[in-house]
Amino acid sequence: MVLLAVLCIGWLLAVTAWAELLARPPGRPRRLFYAGLVVTAGMLPLLSNDLFSLLAQASLSRQGQDVFGSAAAYRNSPWFAWIGARWRESPSPYGPVTLLAAWPGSLVGSNPFLADGSLKISWGLALVAVFELSQRRFREGPHFQTMLWLNPLFLVEGIGQLHPDLLGALLITTGLLLRRRSPGPGGALSWAMATLCKLNLALTVPWFALVATRTWAQRLRRVAVLAGVFAVVAVLAYAPFWRGPETLAGQWRSLRVSTLVPGGTLVDVAGAVAGALAGEPSHAGRTVEEFDASQQAVRAQAWRIAQAIAALIALAAIVPLGLRLLRRQDEEWLAVATGGFVVAIVTLASPKFQSWYLLAAVPFFALRCPPTWRRWWVWAVGTSVTPEFQHILPRSSPLYVPASLGTLASVVIFLCWFRGRFWAGDREEGAAAAG
Repeated sequence: MVLLAVLCIGWLLAVTAWAELLARPPGRPRRLFYAGLVVTAGMLPLLSNDLFSLLAQASLSRQGQDVFGSAAAYRNSPWFAWIGARWRESPSPYGPVTLLAAWPGSLVGSNPFLADGSLKISWGLALVAVFELSQRRFREGPHFQTMLWLNPLFLVEGIGQLHPDLLGALLITTGLLLRRRSPGPGGALSWAMATLCKLNLALTVPWFALVATRTWAQRLRRVAVLAGVFAVVAVLAYAPFWRGPETLAGQWRSLRVSTLVPGGTLVDVAGAVAGALAGEPSHAGRTVEEFDASQQAVRAQAWRIAQAIAALIALAAIVPLGLRLLRRQDEEWLAVATGGFVVAIVTLASPKFQSWYLLAAVPFFALRCPPTWRRWWVWAVGTSVTPEFQHILPRSSPLYVPASLGTLASVVIFLCWFRGRFWAGDREEGAAAAG
């Protein structure tokens, strides 16, 4: 209970302070960034146990065992007992770049503190390198530094909890930095490696396919470069793990399994409401898989209906972005459109949402963030992480179920300022400029 109170107070302070910094970005954020890095680097895996799945898969794959085709090898890992029950039978959903980057954590044996520390050092060095590079390339843009590097979501879920989305965000940011030098294959390489960290990072493709292009011929050539670079990088990255087509098939099955039980989205809330109306007992202490057949059937029906509705809402967001891209091709607007596309997919179209999924969109809004989006980001960051605070409580705690109300708050925020974010961007930016 004390730890929960400290988390809530600390998170409130972090998010409100970040909101103030966004309103008045500091001209020299280096000290603030390193202070935040020092504080969050000491975090243990409080908010999820994904780190242990990653450590198990990295250590086994380094020993030559298959983790993409099946989960049979997991029992040979010292981290097996630490893996969440739902994921013990699921092959690795991560890309090969993530597993290769996690190998340093598998070199120190089965001590969790040493494994966590070695991984944070290796990933932290990459983080510092990209940060320092951005300091040189984006000196004229303090908003970029504040939106990305001082973002509490980036620090806590990135270097604090070591989600692979940190690596993806760093690679995407590297692609943006390379754009400052030339629109050559460096951006394609960054996008390909990010996609091979986690598949959801492929959603950033509009930027890399369209930036610095003016004609359809240029865009087709850029798409061809992206496809060619991705193919080469994929062959090289999968080579240490390749066991035939089952390597890809098993990973695809794992991604499908991860979305069978919705979480953190409108679909998840609809299922919970339908279950409650159908007389479903409190599920504190039980997972959805432990409900009886009739309870699961009620939820499944609600999920199907809600998923169709959520897909239509996402479509209503994505189509205007695409149409406006045909009329407007400047770099800053392309960044907003790409970020908006990623947000619409991960918060609305996907049945599964975790706060760290948003990291893929942050670098683009660091380039340009209209007022409505800036307001939304503060609330989205604040609410999206809080549902994970309940994981520090035992399932028997009387606060376990009320804490999950944070999921409902996140879903409400996903839908807030919808028109201003996806439909009225041009008018709002024009009004702001006139003002």
